Amino acid sequence: MNMKSVMIFDPNDTDEQTVTKWADWLRDNHSAVGDKAVPGVQETQEYLRRYA
Repeated sequence: MNMKSVMIFDPNDTDEQTVTKWADWLRDNHSAVGDKAVPGVQETQEYLRRYA
């Protein structure tokens, strides 16, 4: 599957830095979250051919 969006939280970041990074990631990847969370027809068919 093509999950490409990743958010890494740095434990040394302040709360404000974490919130800012999260907001930036969400703004830049919002459509990817909904679109990539569910595989498309072609990916599903390939997966079923391989593992079913």
